Amino acid sequence: MSDAVLYPLLAIAGLTVGSMLDLVIIGVPEGRPIGALISGSCPADQHPAHRNKVPVLVWVLSRGRCANCGEPLSAAVPLVAISNMVFWLLAGWRFGSEWILIGYLGLFSVLLTLSVIDAKWSILPNRITYPSAIVSFVAVVPLSFAHADPLGKVLGSWVSGLAYAGFLWFLLVFWKRVMGRDGMGGGDVKLALTLGIWLGFIHPVLVVLGVLAASLLGTIVGLLVIIVTRRNAAFPFGPWLALGTAMVILGSRPLLAFYGIS
Repeated sequence: MSDAVLYPLLAIAGLTVGSMLDLVIIGVPEGRPIGALISGSCPADQHPAHRNKVPVLVWVLSRGRCANCGEPLSAAVPLVAISNMVFWLLAGWRFGSEWILIGYLGLFSVLLTLSVIDAKWSILPNRITYPSAIVSFVAVVPLSFAHADPLGKVLGSWVSGLAYAGFLWFLLVFWKRVMGRDGMGGGDVKLALTLGIWLGFIHPVLVVLGVLAASLLGTIVGLLVIIVTRRNAAFPFGPWLALGTAMVILGSRPLLAFYGIS
C-alpha cells in the first residue's frame, strides 16, 4: 500500500477509533456495562444516541454538547481522538503497510486509553489490562509468520512480557518491604506484561530500553510534582510506562542500529 493511501486511511480510522475511546475512558472506571459503551451512551445522562458513537463529531457539530441532552462534553473528547490519530500516523511511519502495523495500532490505542484513565482516576482497570495481555499473547502468533523465525519471535515476545512484568513485580514488593508503603500499583505490573510482549516482538533488548525510558520520565515527573506541591505526593506511573514504551517502539530502528542489531 502506498503512503498516499496509507496515511489518509490511518488518519480517518485513527480519528474515528479515538472518538470511541473516550466512551471507554469515561465508562470503564464507572463500571458501566460494555453494551452501554458500544451503544454510544451519553456520559451525562447515559441515554444511547447514535451520533454519540463518534463523540468527536458530536463535540464539533453540537458545539461541545451531547447530541441527546445538550449537556456539555469535555474538551478531552477531541483531544483523545486527535491523540489517537497522531499515534496511528506515527505507527504507520514506523511500520509502513506491514501486517505487524495492526498490532501496534491496537497497542497505542490501549496505551492512550489506560494513560488517560490512570492520570484521571489513578487506576489501571482489570477490564482493560487483562484482555489486552491475553489478546497480545495470542496476536503475536499469527503476526510472527511474516518473519524468518516465527517460533523465535513468539518466544522472545512472550519471555519479554513475563520479564517486564516480573521485574516490576519485584520492584513493587521490594519497595513495600523497604519503605513500608506502596510504590507503583498492581495495575502497572499487569500493563507491563502487554508492554513487554510488543517491545520484545521487535527485539527483547527494547524491554530494557523501555524500562529506562519509563523510569527517566517517571523520575522527571516525580521531581516536578515534589517541586510544585512541595511534598512527596503520589502520582500515577502508568502514563509514563506507556509513553516510554511508545517512544522506544517508534525509535526502535535507530536504537537497535546504535547497538549493532539489525
